Amino acid sequence: MKPDDIRTKYLDFFQERDHRVVSSSPVIPQGDPTLLFTNAGMNQFKDVLLGNEKRDYVRAASVQKCIRAGGKHNDLDEVGRDGRHLTMFEMLGNWSFGEYYKRESIKWAWEFITEVLDLPQERLYVTCYQDDDESYDIWSKEVGFPEAKIARQGDVRNGNEENFWSMGPTGPCGPCTEIHFDLRPEEGPFTFAEGQYDEDRVVEFWNLVFMESNRLEDGSFEPLPLQSVDTGMGLDRMAMIKAGVGNVFQTDLFTPIFIKTAELLGQNISHSMNDFYKREDFTDFAVIADHIRSVTFSLCDGGKFSNDGRGSVIRSILRRAVRHGRRLGFEQPFLHEVAQAVIENYGSIYPELEAVGQQSRELIRLEEERFFRTIDRGIALYDKAASRARNEERKKISGEDVFQLHATYGFPPDMTAVMAEDDGLVIDISGYQKLWQQHQQVSKGKDSLGDVFTAGDWITVNEGSSDSFVGYTQHEAKAHIRRYRSQDDVVELLLSQTPFYAESGGQVGDVGVIEREDGAVKFEVLDTQKAPIGIVHRARLVEGELGSENLDGDFIARIDSSKRLLTCCNHTATHLLHAALRGQISDTIFQSGSLVAPEKLRFDFSWGQPLSAEQLREIEDAINAQVRLGEDVVIHQDVEREHAIDELGAMAIFGEKYGDRVRVVQIGDGKKSVELCGGTHVQNTRDINLFRITSESSVAAGIRRIEAVTNVAAYQTFQQERSLLSQVATRIKADTHNVLDRAGSLTEERADLERRVRQLSQKLAQLRAGEIVDEAVDIAGVKVIAEKIDVESRDQMLAYADKLREKMKDGIVLLGANLEGKAALLCLVTEGVFKEHKVKAGDLINKVAVHVDGRGGGRPTLAQAGGSKPEGLPQAVASFEDAVREALT
Repeated sequence: MKPDDIRTKYLDFFQERDHRVVSSSPVIPQGDPTLLFTNAGMNQFKDVLLGNEKRDYVRAASVQKCIRAGGKHNDLDEVGRDGRHLTMFEMLGNWSFGEYYKRESIKWAWEFITEVLDLPQERLYVTCYQDDDESYDIWSKEVGFPEAKIARQGDVRNGNEENFWSMGPTGPCGPCTEIHFDLRPEEGPFTFAEGQYDEDRVVEFWNLVFMESNRLEDGSFEPLPLQSVDTGMGLDRMAMIKAGVGNVFQTDLFTPIFIKTAELLGQNISHSMNDFYKREDFTDFAVIADHIRSVTFSLCDGGKFSNDGRGSVIRSILRRAVRHGRRLGFEQPFLHEVAQAVIENYGSIYPELEAVGQQSRELIRLEEERFFRTIDRGIALYDKAASRARNEERKKISGEDVFQLHATYGFPPDMTAVMAEDDGLVIDISGYQKLWQQHQQVSKGKDSLGDVFTAGDWITVNEGSSDSFVGYTQHEAKAHIRRYRSQDDVVELLLSQTPFYAESGGQVGDVGVIEREDGAVKFEVLDTQKAPIGIVHRARLVEGELGSENLDGDFIARIDSSKRLLTCCNHTATHLLHAALRGQISDTIFQSGSLVAPEKLRFDFSWGQPLSAEQLREIEDAINAQVRLGEDVVIHQDVEREHAIDELGAMAIFGEKYGDRVRVVQIGDGKKSVELCGGTHVQNTRDINLFRITSESSVAAGIRRIEAVTNVAAYQTFQQERSLLSQVATRIKADTHNVLDRAGSLTEERADLERRVRQLSQKLAQLRAGEIVDEAVDIAGVKVIAEKIDVESRDQMLAYADKLREKMKDGIVLLGANLEGKAALLCLVTEGVFKEHKVKAGDLINKVAVHVDGRGGGRPTLAQAGGSKPEGLPQAVASFEDAVREALT
């Protein structure tokens, strides 16, 4: 049975039993900032399971793509070490939200695995929580499963959480029962006894969780009002079992990826996969296959490479894969080619891979190129660090070395740890973490997961759904408040219908007001967000009081139409900008992120070099030409995704989730701009009025950013620039029409004056040098000068030093000056003194630089230092003679 068949049969089985088949949520969580990645099928049902949300179904089934590579659930280090663990996998799950419970769950699981999957019963084992008599009796008495093959485990009150699932240290929890399969029955009887359980032989493949308790802060348990079922079966493990192999990588889920990787190395393995699985380098292929799946799925769901948060994890996974590729012989970027096999293998199942897979490949290529430029130097540094550890008879690579590998060469610590393990070493992880935290504080780094709204449970006012959006055609709607909750002075509201657009696709959420028809209760809406429970209006109560009675009845939800219009202008402008970049610069450019707000737009795109002023002007001109032309913006609602992409030529955008039916935004005749988009737009490009680019910059390797304004904000930039031009003209005593000529004349005059100042400075330095030499003191036969001087630049300090060298022949000099609020020091040791006494200028300057909080360096005969405390210059000068005396005697 193929993996595709397992998916289909699973969903069909539970759909026949009245389960709603729900599509997989993205691996980059939406509406849940507490998660690094989606790591279980239940993530999208969290509020339902907590009793905070009700849906129009009480049974559900799904195939959820999951990533476990950080946080509580992290399998990254286990990949390749055994045949069971993966960073990215698919989880088959079925749920009951307060309806059926243990009996149905267990019996349906048994029916599916024995009748649909046809697993041999003699190779199955079961575990239950020790106190869960009900589950044990269902297995033994109703299913008829042999008691000898049922193990009772766990004692949560004494810290043993085997067969007990918890959402966290507090909150919903309950016992679970797990189903296991014996991969090697020929080895004889098996037991779950502690110390004898071989997970590589008997593998757990399905976990049935029964949430029935709420764990309190004091560790006690109270019954939940809603008893729910949450199950999870790993598709990769079941594919392994059905294939009759002992390793998840030896299945059809990975074969296309292996074949593509080997093909890039000039190898053909398709004729004998069994021989391939026995190769010594198979682990390298396996790690690459797992990691490229994780990276590709993450990027296609809106993830990005970055230095913090989940972006740093995605980068770490890619770089680990690159290292294993180097072991196989890859000397150039290759993962973006392997990613094509992932897209082709999964694109028909997960449409987002087909929609933005090629853009993801380009991001992978850019990231690979960046890492390949430093990997050789990083490996050389690692080899030196490992050699030092061995020479010093240490088993640990220092935290400083691990930090330098990460900060300078991009080697994440987990990758360094794997390399160290291969050499029989470990890393000083605590030392590294201390240095990395200091580094992030200096860099003002912050986690990308955002703030968490920690309000209490939802309070229900009216039952019903809360995800009906009518804002494409209405700016105002009559609605009922479904639920609310509050934290401090912020209230979150769910409505029966809403004109408020929830933040999505880069477009910010609408603002406005929600008020009861009689005006007794009024909210100012500050933001609108999407969440699994519905469209959430984050608001501030400005009139009336909270309470179910006060919030019952008819309310009017009204958006701020003026801000919506400006947002629409900016959103349509991003589409025009995308088309202009592809038309004017390169058709390989694609969008990698955006922000659409009332006051401005921000557009991130793939390109490896800055755009010139001329290119930016051409882009701006092309967009304004379309604005003046007045092209209609046509919206195609509810279009088949394949028709939208293949026939209409629509482009898909990163971070968006696309189903079988999509919304298409077409500008004009569609020859330039057609995109899949759920945002709000103007009706005609003429509504934009004016488009102005305000900046162009780099935000990441291979990613550029354009910021721009339209409509009112664009006109304001003209007004500001006109005002600034007028002020400049007044300042330089010119008319606005001849500002450039006047500025050119002033520049020439300044250059001439600076030349004269330099000449005078040199003459003054020559005159003053003679006076200073006469004031030199003699220390051990050497003339010593220490002087604080008034100069405007280091060049002038060097001029002083040159004149002193000419005047005194043999001697030692320290010059100090205050340059733009910073301390500057210069130390000169003549050649003769250096040769005779071996006194170095760098040693001397560092002894006195401490007085200005600085350090310096340079040649033995000339050194310079800077410091943040210019008030310490007199002390530095005064202490110099003692420093010289110590060095000479």
